[in-house]
Amino acid sequence: MTRSVPAKAAVYALMLLMLVVFIGPIFWFVLLAIRPADTFFTMPPVTAFTPIWDSVNYAFGDPGNNLPQLLNSLIVAAGAVMLNLPFSLPAAYALSRFRIKGRKHLMMWYLGLLMAPPVAFLIPYSILASAVGLKGSYFSMILILQTLTIPFSIWLLRSFIDEVPVEIEEAARVDGASTATIIGRIVLPLILPGVIVTSMFAFVFSWNNAAFPLVLSNRETATLPVGTLRYFGTAGVTWGFIAAAAVAAMIPPMLIFLALDRYVVRGLTFGSVKG
Repeated sequence: MTRSVPAKAAVYALMLLMLVVFIGPIFWFVLLAIRPADTFFTMPPVTAFTPIWDSVNYAFGDPGNNLPQLLNSLIVAAGAVMLNLPFSLPAAYALSRFRIKGRKHLMMWYLGLLMAPPVAFLIPYSILASAVGLKGSYFSMILILQTLTIPFSIWLLRSFIDEVPVEIEEAARVDGASTATIIGRIVLPLILPGVIVTSMFAFVFSWNNAAFPLVLSNRETATLPVGTLRYFGTAGVTWGFIAAAAVAAMIPPMLIFLALDRYVVRGLTFGSVKG
C-alpha cells in the first residue's frame, strides 16, 4: 500500500524536525567554539560572523592544556574496554548457559550498579585508591570504571549469547571441545557484532565519565571531561573554551560509530530474525 503525498510530506517533515533537534545543539556548539565572544548570547542569534580560532588555539594549541587531557581520555577509555571484555564475556556466558543459584538476583545486582549514581561511590573509591597508592594513576580510573562497564557489558553480552543455539555447543562438546574452546572458537565469532557494539558503548561510557576521574586523577592524568569542568570558575564561565573542548570530546566517539556503523546495526538486530 503506497502512501499519499501528504503522508510522505508529514513523514519527511517529522524526520527533518528530529534531525534539527539532535543535530542542532551539536552544530550550535561548533559555532560557539569559533564565534566572537560578543556574539555568544545576542538576541536574535548572530549567524553571520567571521570565525576566530582563539578558543580552539588556547585549548589545543598554545598553551594547549586540553591536548594532553584528550590523550589521557583515550588511554583511560581504551584501557577500560580492554580490561572489561576478559571479565564480562566469561561471566555473560556463565549466566547464559549454566544453572547458577540466584542468577536472577545477581543480574538485578548488576542492574542496580548501573542505576546507582556514580557520585555515591566517589568518597569510598577515593579513600580506597589513596590507601593502596593508586590515586592519580591511569590504572585507578580504568579499574574503577569497571563498576559501570562490566555490569552493562554482562547484560548486553548475555542477550547475544542467548541467541546462539545450544545445539552447536553440544555438538562441539561431544567432539571433545572444552568450555574455553567453545567460547573462543564458536560463541565469540558468532556474537562478534554484539561484542563490538558492547565495546563501543563501554568506550563511550568511559570516555564521557567525569565523576570518577574528577577525584581519582591528578594534573598529569586528568581526562578531557575533567579539563572541561575547570572552565567553570568563580570569575565566570568561558563558553568558548568549553565549546572547543566539548567539540573535541565528541569527535572520537562519533568517528568510532561512523567507522563501525555496520556492526552497530548487525549487533543491535542480532537474533531479531529467526530462520
